Amino acid sequence: MRGPNDLMYLLNRAERLLARHLSDILDAERCTPDAWRVLQVLADGKGHFMTGLSELAFLPPGSLTRLIDQLAEENLVYRRGDDVDRRRIRVHLAARGRRLHERVSQQMRSRIQSLEIDDHLVVLLGELVTALDPKDREARVRV
Repeated sequence: MRGPNDLMYLLNRAERLLARHLSDILDAERCTPDAWRVLQVLADGKGHFMTGLSELAFLPPGSLTRLIDQLAEENLVYRRGDDVDRRRIRVHLAARGRRLHERVSQQMRSRIQSLEIDDHLVVLLGELVTALDPKDREARVRV
């Protein structure tokens, strides 16, 4: 059986290779990987506070703020005050952002299906994420 170092290496290598394999899809849509991760998180339709979005999109707060500013200028996302605490801001996917997300998601699903990856692998990776961070159970989004 492979050890934990092998698992970390394989996961990291697989992520990088898959990102490289899918990069032309994002490039064609003029969407960066960071922007894509933000759109992926926001696609759940719930709206997210910047703190949670930063964690789920793997971006430091300052970088996320600049990215959200840019995405808002492109009408891909919008900010709205929280219903409970108006001082807190939630970020939502705008209609244009939703269309971009749907278009890119469809292309990515097709590309990934062409790799003939066993669905069981996706289930196992989801279980690993949940085991490492139980709050990801709610946040997990599909490619």
